[in-house]
Amino acid sequence: MREGRRVTGYPALVDQGDSVALKLYDTREAADAATREAVIRLIRLQLKDALRNWEREPAGFVATALQLKSAVPADALLADTVRAIQARAFLGDDPLPRSEHAFAEQVKRARARLPAVAEGAFRMLRVIADEYHVTGQVLAAAPPARGRVVAELKEQRNALVFPGFMVATPWGQLAHLPRYLQALQRRLAKCAADPARDAKHGASVAQLWERFRAREAANRAAKRVEPALEAFRWQLEELRVSLFAQELRTTVPVSYKRLEKAWTELSRG
Repeated sequence: MREGRRVTGYPALVDQGDSVALKLYDTREAADAATREAVIRLIRLQLKDALRNWEREPAGFVATALQLKSAVPADALLADTVRAIQARAFLGDDPLPRSEHAFAEQVKRARARLPAVAEGAFRMLRVIADEYHVTGQVLAAAPPARGRVVAELKEQRNALVFPGFMVATPWGQLAHLPRYLQALQRRLAKCAADPARDAKHGASVAQLWERFRAREAANRAAKRVEPALEAFRWQLEELRVSLFAQELRTTVPVSYKRLEKAWTELSRG
């Protein structure tokens, strides 16, 4: 009880680096998110020997890091990739283990999944780095007359690839980052043919993006987890593909109307 009011707290494990602790959170979502990180830490402590091969710059990593050096320092990129591997291999979409037996079984699954997940992560990273590098070259070669579009595309590129992007991007979305980067290149190539159309759609998408960023910032300040907002963010990327690079095709049906509907439902939640 607090000042005569009943207060509900949700217990969670909290990652403290080389150990975990118990803490109460205001929401179940926040508690589950914290517990997830703590469980990953505990499994890491169990599998630290198995992780060493991936923490020592696997073959080809140096070349990949060079292509991304303007966005992420090499050491941070490696650490981020290893963290993404852990999140996927150690827990992934599995339910949180709530008992000693369930945790032991999770460790077994994690050990078995680790090699394939690690190889897949570094393979995806190479493809992302290749496309990031090409995008940078294309933007750098753009004529001064394309300055407005180039500024927008750089901002969009930097929202896709940034320090920590491997962990911050849902695993299922990582494979789509190269396509989103290609869409930026296609937009630049096409904008001169119809600058009025490009400006119109660019402004409309920017308004939706600002809505997303404002709500994302509010959630971060409130330590609130909102899966529907994350889904909205990736719908925005698909909308950009639909508007500026249709030939790359979208993974889901998308339109302004669909996004407005999704936002309305999100706002009611």
